[in-house]
Amino acid sequence: MNRSHLDYEVLLDSGLHNKAGRWCAQQFGQRWEAIGFRSGRWCMFWGGRENPGKYRLCFAHEQDKLMFMLRWL
Repeated sequence: MNRSHLDYEVLLDSGLHNKAGRWCAQQFGQRWEAIGFRSGRWCMFWGGRENPGKYRLCFAHEQDKLMFMLRWL
């Protein structure tokens, strides 16, 4: 999985991930997908074993990350 252009990352509580994902799609367009839409400027994944109650959002642009943080954190 190569999402090397999505360098700006933030963690979000899992209870907000559905609403935040819809908001991101409205603001930033279709999300990046490993198989499919590889030019997306954002993506979202489960936080993993290190952060099981979180979701990891990655952004291609720092200003997108900042806008997300102002809205959701």
